[in-house]
Amino acid sequence: MKNRVQIYLCTSSFFDLPKDEPFIPIQGGAALNKPLPGVQGDNTGDNISKLNPMYCEMSAMYWAWKNAPKTDYIGFFHYRRLFNFGLPLAPEAHWSERNFFDFNKETIKRFGWDYDTIIKAIDGADIVMPHIEDVQRPPEWKEPGTLYEHYRNCHVSRDINLTMKVIKDLYPEDSEITEKVMGSTRGYFCHMFIMKWEIFQEYMEWLFNITMKVTSQIDLDAPIYKFDSHERRVSGFIGERIINIFVEKKRYQGAKIMELERLFGHLPREGFRHSAPVNRKKFFVKKLDRALSIRIGNRQFTVGDAG
Repeated sequence: MKNRVQIYLCTSSFFDLPKDEPFIPIQGGAALNKPLPGVQGDNTGDNISKLNPMYCEMSAMYWAWKNAPKTDYIGFFHYRRLFNFGLPLAPEAHWSERNFFDFNKETIKRFGWDYDTIIKAIDGADIVMPHIEDVQRPPEWKEPGTLYEHYRNCHVSRDINLTMKVIKDLYPEDSEITEKVMGSTRGYFCHMFIMKWEIFQEYMEWLFNITMKVTSQIDLDAPIYKFDSHERRVSGFIGERIINIFVEKKRYQGAKIMELERLFGHLPREGFRHSAPVNRKKFFVKKLDRALSIRIGNRQFTVGDAG
């Protein structure tokens, strides 16, 4: 194995991923699902694979933190979201317009998805992130907002308040930068990165110290999490936001931050594992101001005060 860079491609259902160096496909939540062919599971050695429904791609990060061999750089992409290491496509366009559709040889060459091109592109950087984005306030997405407002509008506001408190309790030296970053109208999204090994080790310890303490104080049996698998991904959502705090802290410490174009994959159906759970009833959850409206099959009920 070449020892300068390894990049994990996190997946739960798509298995037809590039496996040539430096890419390593890894299955998040492997302890809870059938193994994907030719994909490393996050359920060996020291792992939190069973916590994947809350931690998302972070269960794969934890596995690599505890089990991966040391290299100069280590990175994490989602199976649909990769960096472009080739020539810029359209700097003036929004990231969602920069697409790919397969992992064939022409695509790999076009985006520089090979070991030599990647190591040449990132050499000298301490942290590589996607292009920073302007934050727009949901749900209209028409006006500028802050990272804090973005989380509160998309998820459970108590969780981001708790996270900021935990950061201040565990890392009081990060209090000022936490307030500044969460009040910023720009941010990095998708929790994808490449970091020097030592910085990755530091980030993992910082990230899991925070998110594990936060998660331990959240009642995951509450309806908002129990009946909504999307909101149950709370630790992953928190991680996606607070990486901004860590990156800014390292920037202030003199780290060299590089930004690369983020791409989105519209991948062929053939590469997905299709194995719907047996006898699972469909249910839908609608969040109201102070309640949840839940429909299971043709039955609907409300939990909490509908106002």
